[in-house]
Amino acid sequence: MRVLVLVWGRQVETLQASPLLRTLAAGSPAAEITLACAPAAAPVARALAGAGEVITLRGLDPSASPIRGLAAWRRLRRMRFDVAVICGTAARPRILVYLAGFARRLGVGGGLTTALLSDHVAPRRGENQAATWLRIAHLLGITAERHEPLLDPGPAASQQALVQLHSTAVADGRLLVALAPGTGHADLRGPDSQTTGWDPERWAHLANQLATRHGAGIVFVGAAEDEDAAETAATDVAAPHADLTGQLDVLGTAALFQLCDLVICGDSPLLHLAAAVGTPTIGLFGPTDGRRRGAYGAEHRVIQALPQHHGHHLAHGPGGMMEQIRVEDVLAAIETSL
Repeated sequence: MRVLVLVWGRQVETLQASPLLRTLAAGSPAAEITLACAPAAAPVARALAGAGEVITLRGLDPSASPIRGLAAWRRLRRMRFDVAVICGTAARPRILVYLAGFARRLGVGGGLTTALLSDHVAPRRGENQAATWLRIAHLLGITAERHEPLLDPGPAASQQALVQLHSTAVADGRLLVALAPGTGHADLRGPDSQTTGWDPERWAHLANQLATRHGAGIVFVGAAEDEDAAETAATDVAAPHADLTGQLDVLGTAALFQLCDLVICGDSPLLHLAAAVGTPTIGLFGPTDGRRRGAYGAEHRVIQALPQHHGHHLAHGPGGMMEQIRVEDVLAAIETSL
């Protein structure tokens, strides 16, 4: 059996597809599994367990133009697969696999284009996307589930992370916590893209409290565009810390997380990278739903800011939602994780 798994989204969604990929590979060892994803997710896709061949389709990126969607359709219609599994409920990937002529089209129900699926599972309120997509495997008669996401950064990335970490003053065996003050790795677009960050002063206060309460060493991580946020936070940190922001690529960052005891950040692929290498996480969520987009697994915590109501009106400015999350809230979640 040849199975094509299409992921609508970017790095977050591709990483959330990991339990499904592992379940398909374990439940049908003879199957050939191909993962199709947006180009931005290719590095992590190739490192996921259960993914055989990886193909990139620009039409699977939510920001892609209809022309990119047409190009994806032309490519898909030349391929021969027995089953197409769609991770996502958007109309475009459903239309793609339907027009490409795939006989079996499996996905998650919801919306008018559900009619384009040959079979589907029902969404559940408040369910993590990884868990929802994993249940699609049941439609193929696979019931032995593999819930843990799994990614192998590879020896080169592991060596890169070791070199960077041991060049700092925190690699001395103490509890190691990675903090990501910026939003450079966020996959979001539109109004939510700049409203998932937490105030740098709060990151600094959190770092100092972690050092005082737990003797932790702090590592700041993030993309190159997060350097200002990390530098601002680090200015007020009296605890032992290192700033590796912008120093590691995505797989190098995953390898660094393997060496950490805890990762704390906002709605970002970094949460899922950490989960995929077995490191517990604390996810800070404001305008996006942490139940759906948070790291998958019992060892991961979500702190969700809720919209404030004034009469019948929401408090203006989604960025203000993140300000509802206090350092004390994060510390309370950490106490149950360490």
